[in-house]
Amino acid sequence: MRIKRIGKVTAALGMSAILMSGCSLFGPEKETSKTGIDVPPVTETVAQPFGPDGPVVEGKDEERSNAPAVEQQTVYLEDANGYVVPVSLALPASEGKAKQVLNYMVKGGPVENLLPSGFHAVLPQGTEIKGLNIKNGTATVDFSPQFRKYEAKDENNILDAIVGALTQFPSVKNVSIWVNGTPLREMPVDKTPIPAVLDHAHGINLELTENAVPGRTSAVTVYFQGQIDDKRTYYVPVTRLIPQTDNIAKAALEELIKGPKEGSLLFSSFLGTTKVLDVQQKDDTVTVNLSGEVLKYDSGKEAHPEAMESLVLSLTENTGAKKVQVLVEGQPLATAGANDYSKPVTRPSRINAISF
Repeated sequence: MRIKRIGKVTAALGMSAILMSGCSLFGPEKETSKTGIDVPPVTETVAQPFGPDGPVVEGKDEERSNAPAVEQQTVYLEDANGYVVPVSLALPASEGKAKQVLNYMVKGGPVENLLPSGFHAVLPQGTEIKGLNIKNGTATVDFSPQFRKYEAKDENNILDAIVGALTQFPSVKNVSIWVNGTPLREMPVDKTPIPAVLDHAHGINLELTENAVPGRTSAVTVYFQGQIDDKRTYYVPVTRLIPQTDNIAKAALEELIKGPKEGSLLFSSFLGTTKVLDVQQKDDTVTVNLSGEVLKYDSGKEAHPEAMESLVLSLTENTGAKKVQVLVEGQPLATAGANDYSKPVTRPSRINAISF
């Protein structure tokens, strides 16, 4: 099935590009900061098919002792509907994790044998990462000239994927894109402006709501769902520009409940009549109070487990909180599916561990 791609939103981005000089910025891959390498912890496991909760590992430990070390990393791919989606894959253990993630986003590259059904790589075929330097929070990546060879319709997705992939690492706050030793001021094909550095606020799968006025908007990123088949779904982040608001968390949940834009094949597992009664954040925990309609899943007995997962993803994305406490009409939600929500829950460490 095909859907209408998200309309391109053109915004004038402020240009403050600072030309970096010297030929020693790049070289052998370096990922450094003031405190050294700062990347997600390595988790060694065995390359097995992924289930809803992660890799499915079978057999006795002694039978797996000689298996090559692999670790789960999140790459950004494009789904069959044209959305950029974070996908968790088991990749060979590597010291240069940020560079490895980008390598596994190149068309025709090593990711081809790992792609879930309906997904494909984003970066132009033949693209090489000539250098990647992470210093003082900025990841400067230098691509080979093949990076310039793509269709105009793919430009925004390429930019979204690069920024999303690199800013997932704790040591990366900003991204600077170079090609063949020269910093880019604009994307090569459709001339989308690029500031000197990009950050997580760049967004992903950007769309503008009908009642939003450019220049007077707030950005919220919500996690809708896509469908692979009748049994498998995945989460799709969408950054929506809405009328300016001071309550980002509540606005994000209201957009999540409102659902995807008309004509999209994405969906939300929330009942559209659900109300957000209150959202409060204290320290690292955000507490949301929902109306009783949220319990009408499964013949009106409980909350939809996938709705709760999208809620946790969306709230932690927009607030920076580490934990979410869900209340229904002022009382803690007990469970959603097999998951316990009676106490604050944390954001999943992996998103979209999709089986083939």
